[in-house]
Amino acid sequence: MGLAASQARLLSITSRMADNELRSQLINNAKMRLTNESSKVSDEYIAALNKTQLMMSNYNQLGEKQYQDLTFNSLTAYGPQNNQYGLVNKSGELLVSELDTARYQEAFKKASEDKEIEEGDTEGLNAKALEEFLKSYGLEKTTTYFEQDQVYAFDKDMQRIWEGDMVYEYIPVTDANPQPEVIRVSGLHYGYEKSKNSVEYGVYEKLLKEYQVADSAYTAAVKNYMKEYVYKATASFGGTQKTYEEVYKDLMAAGGADTSNYKNYQNFMKDLWENKIKSKLNPECSDTFSTTMEKYLSLTPNQITNETTSPAPNRGSLSDYQNAGAIIDSVNHTITWPSDKDPEELLPEQGGNADLNGDGATWTEIVEIEITEEYIADVMKTMYQYFQSGIMGALDRNKFGSGNAEVDAARDEYYEKSQQLSQFIFGTDIGAKYYDNLDDMEWILYGPYIDDDPTKGRSNAPLFPTTALDGTEGGVAGEYVQVEDTIGGQNVVNDYYCNFQAVIDVYLCEKMMDEFGTPKYTWVDVNDPGSDGEAKAKWYTNLFERMLEGGYTTIEKGLASSQEWLQYALESSLVSMEQVNGDDEWVSTMYTNCSDITESSVDVDITKAEAEYNKAMNKIQAKDKRYDIELKNIDTEHNSLQTEYDSIKSVMDKNVERNFKMFEA
Repeated sequence: MGLAASQARLLSITSRMADNELRSQLINNAKMRLTNESSKVSDEYIAALNKTQLMMSNYNQLGEKQYQDLTFNSLTAYGPQNNQYGLVNKSGELLVSELDTARYQEAFKKASEDKEIEEGDTEGLNAKALEEFLKSYGLEKTTTYFEQDQVYAFDKDMQRIWEGDMVYEYIPVTDANPQPEVIRVSGLHYGYEKSKNSVEYGVYEKLLKEYQVADSAYTAAVKNYMKEYVYKATASFGGTQKTYEEVYKDLMAAGGADTSNYKNYQNFMKDLWENKIKSKLNPECSDTFSTTMEKYLSLTPNQITNETTSPAPNRGSLSDYQNAGAIIDSVNHTITWPSDKDPEELLPEQGGNADLNGDGATWTEIVEIEITEEYIADVMKTMYQYFQSGIMGALDRNKFGSGNAEVDAARDEYYEKSQQLSQFIFGTDIGAKYYDNLDDMEWILYGPYIDDDPTKGRSNAPLFPTTALDGTEGGVAGEYVQVEDTIGGQNVVNDYYCNFQAVIDVYLCEKMMDEFGTPKYTWVDVNDPGSDGEAKAKWYTNLFERMLEGGYTTIEKGLASSQEWLQYALESSLVSMEQVNGDDEWVSTMYTNCSDITESSVDVDITKAEAEYNKAMNKIQAKDKRYDIELKNIDTEHNSLQTEYDSIKSVMDKNVERNFKMFEA
């Protein structure tokens, strides 16, 4: 019974040990599977770490650099500091947003409705469409430059131009056009350019140039004739007839007159003046010249003449003047030096002006000079030199030339050109008396000087109305002027309507710019006036021209905002990139070479993968620990069973050995 029981127990232990070995093998296999799972989780995590996406760097409205997912929207978004990019499909068409497409099409629709654009005028249509396209983004070309300089302090004509009411073409009544038409434009710069490039201004410039050439030729011819007339004019010199040229040369060669011959020089000039010169003077420009010459010619010995200086120079105090012999008139504020007193010797001039009463009054110094024969003799040379230098400017050229073929021909040409210019400006011939003023815009617009004194300004009462606009606006109805043009090498006479308005507009604009500088005429974003309108206008002009020249296709909103689609489209060459260079030209570029496009780790995917990795690894490690505990328990149990197995087997072996020995005995 003992042996059988031991044998049964041994078999039970052997069975349990075999079961433990199987369990251990299964657990080890499970641990190996955990290793595979751990490797898979690690691979997924590493893949997430290695995953990148394309990013776009550009600038916001504050000029701050920012990074965004690379999409069509971020790539093509306008920014004053951003580079301009575009996407092109395989057909070479530019991809544009639905908004840009709608505005582009609407711009051409409005342009096609503009009646001023003639049929077939593609260039004009495109220009108008561009204007409308930019306007749809709030862009207008304007200027606010002059407002900073109080433009409204200008006269009413300048104010009118500033306000935009500029006329650059006046179309008269014709059979085809029963009503006169005035074409007006808004804006200083636009109106200025329109007026300057108008037919009317071109006709005026041609007539003005011909007038000035004829004027110069007439003046030169008359001067030659006047010079001959004056130099060869004769008068009595000491009982002998001599020419002015001979007398002048003798006086200059002698170095001057003396008391024995000064009367001959003075009387010769009197004779010449009264009989040959005085009747030829131009009264409008010879007053000062005539007055001075009359003074020279009236000098006689033993006269007292006065030389005045105002303000009087400072020569000391009131007592200094009185002690030196000056006569002081405190009521009229005059200081008179008798002819026997020389102020330069008595009281040399000091700095500043005399103020004898200390009240700030202006004083006049009068120096009485006694005319002596020596004095007159000294003055004669001065008189001849003054006459020589001023006579040509004082003569009236209209009083010369009759009978002189060269002068008469030049005058006839001058009169003809003056009549043409006068007709264009005033609608009538204003007469030879005013021909010299035809190139004086101040005289034309604002009248002659008050009292013929330039220091008093213009009268603001023009002598003649111009052909600017129509009668209701202060002008006169212009007729036509004949202008000779050269067409195909042939001289052709054409009729041009007389309209001086464009000329006035150009003149007033240039007068305004001379005073305040050239206006800063630029693009302004009316929705954001403080922004860079020029940059925005250039951006959308580039876009418009690329759409016009290379065609375009519209990208859907979903694709326009999709980072995945754009990255796929670029990597698969479904689309390519173009960039606007410094010359505003669209050029091809590789997205991989673009400095504004970078690769960036996908932080969201990395964070998600890291969380999943940590979760999976924690689960694997927990299982692994549990398996290790089970293996340890199995090993402990196995060792215990092995010990019991060895013990039972030893007992059984001893019993068997003892039984065999007993049988042998």
